[in-house]
Amino acid sequence: MDVVAAALRVMLSCTLCASLGVQAQDAERIPSAVHDPVFGKLAQAPDLKESDGKWAGSLGLGVTLRRGSTSATEGSLSLDAERTMRDSRLFASLIAVHSAENGERSSDTMTGDLRGERKLGERQFGFVGLGLERDALQDMTARGSLSTGLGMRWLNAETHALTLYGGLAYSFEHYRASEDAKGVESLFGAEWRYEISPTSRISQRLVVYPASIRGGARLALQGSLTTRINSHFGLQVAVLQKYRETIRDQNSHADTVFFTGITTGF
Repeated sequence: MDVVAAALRVMLSCTLCASLGVQAQDAERIPSAVHDPVFGKLAQAPDLKESDGKWAGSLGLGVTLRRGSTSATEGSLSLDAERTMRDSRLFASLIAVHSAENGERSSDTMTGDLRGERKLGERQFGFVGLGLERDALQDMTARGSLSTGLGMRWLNAETHALTLYGGLAYSFEHYRASEDAKGVESLFGAEWRYEISPTSRISQRLVVYPASIRGGARLALQGSLTTRINSHFGLQVAVLQKYRETIRDQNSHADTVFFTGITTGF
């Protein structure tokens, strides 16, 4: 009986060892993140905020028609778009106002910017920007600039963000009846965004040129208040304000344009 009992114990031991060996081999095939016996942190936590690299933003349109003793047409177009990638971002913005009376243009205004950013640190980045502008109020048919510099995301929360940047720009200006101007100028900018509620947002953008190529300081301020009506459309109130220390003829130092329109997201 003792011999039988001993044989049974040996067989049982061999069976257990074989079973444990199979389990150990299976465990080697399981990802290491699952080996934690208390379901701790994964070996590599997934980045839930990874961007898909697609453009996202809003497009706004507004139209005003007047017919009677005078025939006037006013239209506005606004664009605010962003494309976020792993270590870089692209921004595109446009504010354009077309005004015509009796078939003739009177005060067209357009400001467009395209800026690319490359992450240099936790909050620091480098940028390259391209700007285009038209200002009939100042008799300027075209203005272009190519800029580069450094910036910092001073605040970057879910409901509010503040970005500061500065650098140099090579710019040119072309006027209808005046000598063109071109040269290098410094720039400083600030962009601020605040989510008032899940359906409303305020955004502002200020760019200052302390010594512009025409002499004196120059600045441009853009601001907008957008409220979403439904999942596709919203209402927008926007302002575009420009100040130029050095002016031509009897033009004003400051020009301000307000407009409203309907926006759609994409």
